[in-house]
Amino acid sequence: MTSAAALALAAAGCANLSGDYNDPTQLHRPQNDGANGSVGDVHVRNAFLLGPPGAEQQGRPAAGQGAGQAPLYAVLVNDRPQPIRLERVTVEGGGTVRLAGTVEVPAGGVAGADRPIGTVSGLSTRAWVPMTFIFAAGPELRLTVPVLARAGMYATYSPAPQEAPTGSPPPATATPSPSLTGSP
Repeated sequence: MTSAAALALAAAGCANLSGDYNDPTQLHRPQNDGANGSVGDVHVRNAFLLGPPGAEQQGRPAAGQGAGQAPLYAVLVNDRPQPIRLERVTVEGGGTVRLAGTVEVPAGGVAGADRPIGTVSGLSTRAWVPMTFIFAAGPELRLTVPVLARAGMYATYSPAPQEAPTGSPPPATATPSPSLTGSP
């Protein structure tokens, strides 16, 4: 075997070209369109803002909606033995986030998997938004959150958090994680 062929094989092995579903390098990499991050036992998965329809037709991500509003989706995961609460989310460079209510994440559970956790307003037009998720127990997690077009699989997503009939926002859904509780 020539040295060039050996280098090509070694490079392919290092590039992780494996299509094996059980490949450990693939198991711990979230496969989604949103931002992902962790601080200790607290994780934010698939965080994204839902932008306007049509931007995907130009072959680029959706831009923000200016002074309009964009729903914030994120799945919050708590691997701690005690519950945690998302206190607030801040937007770098302008904009405000109004949470959909109290976002409690139970011990060993998840929240935010079924609807937006909040609404972001006052964004400048951009495809990525730096945001900080601040939890009452102290962890802060900074992510650069993409703005996705309301098209394809996102066309049916709710445009805003659902309000309770009384006008007060409902608490975000919290579900124990089967892998952490031992349930099937």
